[in-house]
Amino acid sequence: MALLRIGLVGCGRIAEKHVMALTKLREEAELTAICDISAERLEQFGRRIRHPHYPAVRQYSSVEEMLASDGIDLVTIATSSDSHAPLVRQALRAGKHVLVEKPLALTLDEAREIVREAEARHLTLAVSFQARYLPQIVAIKRAVTGNKFGTLAHGVVSMRWHRSEAYYAEASWREEWQRGGGLFMNQCIHYVDLLQWLMGPVASVYAQGGVYGQDIAVENMGAAVLRFHSGAVGIVEASNGTYPHSLGTSIGLFGNKGAVLLEGDRLNELKRWAFHEACSDTALPELDDRISHTPLYSDLVKAIRTGSHPLAAADSSIAAVEIVLAIYQSMATGKVIELPLGNFNMSDMAWME
Repeated sequence: MALLRIGLVGCGRIAEKHVMALTKLREEAELTAICDISAERLEQFGRRIRHPHYPAVRQYSSVEEMLASDGIDLVTIATSSDSHAPLVRQALRAGKHVLVEKPLALTLDEAREIVREAEARHLTLAVSFQARYLPQIVAIKRAVTGNKFGTLAHGVVSMRWHRSEAYYAEASWREEWQRGGGLFMNQCIHYVDLLQWLMGPVASVYAQGGVYGQDIAVENMGAAVLRFHSGAVGIVEASNGTYPHSLGTSIGLFGNKGAVLLEGDRLNELKRWAFHEACSDTALPELDDRISHTPLYSDLVKAIRTGSHPLAAADSSIAAVEIVLAIYQSMATGKVIELPLGNFNMSDMAWME
């Protein structure tokens, strides 16, 4: 069977993880092209990956030129968050399947529009929510689906990370809410997504946050309370300013018949796994400390070849965008925000500056 041919747009920090993931799928996919608007970054990245991994990879400084070339089935978009929706639209209109880094888009209208376009063109569109593929997360999802928690009372995610001021200085968009650079949209959206993916649709959001101890222009700490349609409560605690270094992440789900708590740098430390009813759906999960794009790509290859729905399909990621936008609206107004969300412009976050 022919290899799935992949073109990568964006040669920054996250691009390295995509390349490493693809090197483990030699019999399924290959990287055939890379593209970046910075000639220096493109050349440096090309040198790093060409000799050890992809000697025949082609380099492009123009997205239009890359999309017009032969030999690309799937386009991976690993650029600044504000460019995601326009680049997804370009790739879809060129007839390519697309994997885009989170977030899918910065507005709900854009997110819904590009999902509809992918569906109309019968193309696969997925988002890099690779944490969904961790075996321990899959096991929790299976237990939720099987109603093994009984009545879910609440779920909690905690993200205690450290990002230095130098991290923000590396790329200007990381300090602009309008470009998706805030803590909740740029990092914590992974864990917001996990919580809603596991616990279901959210009815309301209340959040507080701000900038503490760093000379940056976007929030580096915040907390949110989510009310799910089921009646359960979700708590999201997030920081990019943990001193002196990151303390990892945790996620816990708690019901009257089951409780699960994962901690660690990669959600790889099992602190609690207890269910009233023992069965195959509640067996101790395999623990994997590699939050890797490899299973995501493998799932995408299968979806593209068979027409199936990938686990990280874009339509299932819109909810995370909506919740994050509601968090920002709540932070800006001090109010509980009911979903579905009305119009909210990220420029309204200027009150925090």
